[in-house]
Amino acid sequence: MTPIHDVVIVGAGPAGSSLAHFLARQGRDVLLIDKSPFPRDKTCGDGLTPRALAVLRTLGLLDRVAAAGCRINGIHLFTPDGLPVSAPIPSRGDLPRFIVVLPRYQLDDLLRRQALAAGAAYRDRVEALDVLRDGDRIVGVQARSAAGPLELRARHTVLATGASVALQERAKLLAGPPLFGRAARAYYEGLGQVSDYIEFHLESVPLPGYGWVFPISARAANVGAGYFVSRGQPPLRNSPRQVLDTFLANPLMARRVARATMNGPVKGYPLRFDFPTARLAFPGLLLVGEAAGLVNPLTGEGIDYALESAEVAAEALDEALQRGAAPEAVAARFTAAMRARFQRAFLTICRVRDFYFRPWLLNRAGRAARRHADFRTTLVNVCLGNIDPGQGISPKMLLRIAVG
Repeated sequence: MTPIHDVVIVGAGPAGSSLAHFLARQGRDVLLIDKSPFPRDKTCGDGLTPRALAVLRTLGLLDRVAAAGCRINGIHLFTPDGLPVSAPIPSRGDLPRFIVVLPRYQLDDLLRRQALAAGAAYRDRVEALDVLRDGDRIVGVQARSAAGPLELRARHTVLATGASVALQERAKLLAGPPLFGRAARAYYEGLGQVSDYIEFHLESVPLPGYGWVFPISARAANVGAGYFVSRGQPPLRNSPRQVLDTFLANPLMARRVARATMNGPVKGYPLRFDFPTARLAFPGLLLVGEAAGLVNPLTGEGIDYALESAEVAAEALDEALQRGAAPEAVAARFTAAMRARFQRAFLTICRVRDFYFRPWLLNRAGRAARRHADFRTTLVNVCLGNIDPGQGISPKMLLRIAVG
């Protein structure tokens, strides 16, 4: 007889593994599956914001992540005209006052192992092909493995499948065409000028977008570039690789990479950021992380949202399993909780992005940030997701820009 799990989670990235940990810690019967064997690489910028680190602290992983990764204490921002603006990571409540850069090859495996240590069951090389339905309810997934086809049944199913929408398309779960940004990154050794600050570059990249240099050690860095695409608009470049090549060809970066060695190939990847319009739940099924479009439309950051959405899902599912709530009610409550947690921020982020991402305005904002510490701190907090992004276009901030 096919076992019925409390929860089956598809995808063992940050959202899926952290959710598996939270639920297993509460004594739930959780099965976590992934199509890839671990550890495995995942193309990403590799940055962990203070918000992401706060959830990792809750998971009991902050010390291990900080020890394994590169601790970052500040940000260098380069405006479109090349003006540098520097600021330390600001203090904000009880959030860690630093960033960590840790390749996903390591981070995701740490999270997966933590889920297993909490009691979650795990199977890799299992690919979910479709959902299983019982009338209007989703009751698990249809999958394949090396041993043959599988039916994995559960009281609740969660998709934590990242930017890939193949499963959602097959299962007819999409509310509409998703919105994607595009990015590419490579690892460089011996780059020079690598410090304990990450770099955001607005020169030589299509806007809205940026290039980055995120140190992963004293001599190596994750170097990449990406941009966002508005609905109904053509891509700003033919490929993310073209965006990265253009960024690396600007004089500052060209001098640096000329002395460096690229470790491994350039890899491109999508960034799904349509959370405000995405369908987040169905009776028996929840979506978390980038599978729900949770990527910051300004910065491309998604790990903090993945971890935080797992917290929301864990609370909803634990309560549902305690009370035996109907799947329809669980879907409604989870959707409401996700909208309450993230919707306003996403809509405001898009307004801030559309307001600021003009070269002349970014240049003026950079000059204002160099002159005014409060403006500088606000910009950094907006970039890190620490504050309501609307504060970036408050009357006070607009006055700072006007004065210059």
